[in-house]
Amino acid sequence: MGNYASCTLGGAHEKHKRAARVIFPSGEIKQFNQPTKAAELMLEIPNYFLVNSTSLQMGRRITALNADEDLEIGDVYVMLSMQRVNSFVTAADMAALYLAAKRGSGGRAGKVRVVPACGGEC
Repeated sequence: MGNYASCTLGGAHEKHKRAARVIFPSGEIKQFNQPTKAAELMLEIPNYFLVNSTSLQMGRRITALNADEDLEIGDVYVMLSMQRVNSFVTAADMAALYLAAKRGSGGRAGKVRVVPACGGEC
């Protein structure tokens, strides 16, 4: 029951491990190598908030990052419309996230992984 799918943009390149990545509403993926606060990105695109992709679990509510939180190196974040705050994660959400990640990796299936993981209830 605690399984969820999180989308990670994997790869053997070390530079990817030393960057936080953000999937923007347009599907564009940007890497941030320097410490960056969520508020900086939310000011850049008003009416959107950030969520860590590992927190997205089917059937659970979407929880926004606090504006003063730093983006963690190696994590993937998604910008969602403010209308989605506290709504439930659906299969369509996860599919859209997967497709955005696949487009961002240049379409190479080996660069994108959807990993089932235990949500802490194992």
